[in-house]
Amino acid sequence: MVTGVIFDMDGVLLDSMPVWENIDIMYLREHGKTPRPGLSEVLLTKSLTEAADYIRTEYELPKTTEEIVREIVDAIHEQYEVRIPMKQGALAFLKQLKEQGIAVAVATSSDRVLAEAAFKRLGMLPFIEGIFTCEEAGIGKRESPAVYLNALAYMGTRIEETWVFEDVLHGIRTAGQAGFKTVGIYDASSEGSLALIRQEATMYLGDLQDFERFYKAAVETT
Repeated sequence: MVTGVIFDMDGVLLDSMPVWENIDIMYLREHGKTPRPGLSEVLLTKSLTEAADYIRTEYELPKTTEEIVREIVDAIHEQYEVRIPMKQGALAFLKQLKEQGIAVAVATSSDRVLAEAAFKRLGMLPFIEGIFTCEEAGIGKRESPAVYLNALAYMGTRIEETWVFEDVLHGIRTAGQAGFKTVGIYDASSEGSLALIRQEATMYLGDLQDFERFYKAAVETT
């Protein structure tokens, strides 16, 4: 059964992961620096502040770490407000959920202002009843299902009838362990854990272009 759906944003509804993976490289090039090979891998596990401090030191940028963070945040916001596309099938999928009377919310690790900017530009806001962030929940998806539970409480649906769409393994695991049904969505950024996502998700849809397959499977799942 399905009465509610909670979507992750980056990598599920929006094709935004390339921005996050390359923003530091883009920033350096804009400031006349040539990024060295392997920079993305070096920065992968660092926070935004740590990454900013790293490139400030390694590339001798004449700025403070705080200035670099602020400029990177501004650049990311511009991408959401102007450029980042939706994933294929995303808008049609949202419309079909609404037609079936299924409640829809978004649970994201990104800032609310980024979500609202992109969803407004792409015409998705009318089909999303609520946006919930990890920052507002006070904890990330890897550590807690809090952001999903906030969305659930707002929608008023039963947890066993609410499906969480995620492209990352830790999101699938956290939501599944909390009692949600889960749907795996493909994104190139999670290629390395794709086999486990397929294995651990309630179902693997891959993309948002086949609403009927999801709806049929969700209705039949108890």
